[in-house]
Formats: sequence, C-alpha cells, structure tokens
Amino acid sequence: MGKTVVTACLLSLFQKRNMSVGVMKPVETGVDPECSANSDAKFLLKISQCTDPLSLVSPIRLKPAASPYQAANMENSPINVDAILQSFDALAGKYKTMLVEGIGGLLVPLKPNYFVYDLIRDLGLPLLVVGRNSLGTLNHTLLTLRVAKEEGIPVRGVILNRTEPGEPNAIERGHAGIITELSQVPVLGEIPFIGNVSDESFKGEMLEQMESNLRFDLIKPE
Repeated sequence: MGKTVVTACLLSLFQKRNMSVGVMKPVETGVDPECSANSDAKFLLKISQCTDPLSLVSPIRLKPAASPYQAANMENSPINVDAILQSFDALAGKYKTMLVEGIGGLLVPLKPNYFVYDLIRDLGLPLLVVGRNSLGTLNHTLLTLRVAKEEGIPVRGVILNRTEPGEPNAIERGHAGIITELSQVPVLGEIPFIGNVSDESFKGEMLEQMESNLRFDLIKPE
C-alpha cells in the first residue's frame, strides 16, 4: 500500500493548504467491481472527501489480483486506455492539481506494447517515484529513474516510504544520499511507518510528522 499511503499523504497536505486537488487510481486489480471492498481508489476518495464517482476516479477495475494486462486477459476485457484519458480530462477540468496513483512500476504492461510509462506520457504528468526504504530500494529506484529518463518522463523527485516500525538504521539512512548522488534526482523525504492505515492516519500529529519529513515546496505544482 506504499503508493496509496504517499498519495493519501499528499492529498491531505494539499487540502491542508486549501489547494484544489483531485485524485485518480486509473487501474485497480484485485477488487470486486460489485462490492469494491479493499479498494485503494475508494480509500483515496474517502481521504479526499470528493464526491467524484468511482467510475471516473478508477475507470478500470478488475477482479483478478494480477498485473493489469494479465488480469484483463483473464477477464477477456482489454484495458481501454481512452476511457482512462477521458476520465482524467473530466477530473482535470474540475481541479487545478491532479494526483494520479500508478499501478506497479513503469514497466508494468497495460496492453501489448503499452506500459505504465506510456500512460504517464499520455497524461502529461511529472513523475513522483515512491520507494520502500529497505534493502533493495537502490536497485528498484535507480532502475525506475533510468527508465523514466530513457522514456523522456520528467521526474519531480523520489519519496521513500517506511514500511517497518522503529528508527531507520545506518544503511537505510544512507539510501537518500546515494539515490540523489547516482541519479541527480532529489529525494523529497520519507513517509514514517504507519501501523494500521486508516483515514485517521492523515490527520493531526501524524500528518504534521509527515509534513515535517517532506520537502513540500518541491512537490507542489510550480
């Protein structure tokens, strides 16, 4: 739930500043469209307190808990990219800023020869990379940043997400500096560990802690 936690945090920080912000989770898998339980999109809608229909916020919803292309094949329902772009345009017409949570990494396929990075390019958005601050994050993050550079995707920065309780060790504390040194992309902060994620996790002292850990001046729209 790392990307969803970061998206919910940014949503809350935008709203704290009375900024006009909408949210999308264009593709969601592992959800039952009939009941929408355990849905990241529904959670983000709850955080945003927006009244936008789920069909716009998350136009592609697939039941198999698989990558989008595989889930679409299993349901014999090819992903309609045009529906995603039309939903985005409808929401972007209402809000000054849009937060769009991805699914998986940049090389996750949505259709043959169409990947998540293609969708980012078609949406015309800069990228915020979310990395789990643990062993392996250097490889995963640097690979993502390399693909983004090769594909001409502008990157706003990297946000690390802490998924384990306790204070970071010396190795984890060193990740941000190495990522910036090797990629020339700024690490914009770290989201602290949240045990049981709920809408209450993005209020009060917890939100203040998140805010103090982030370089929000580099995250907000220019």
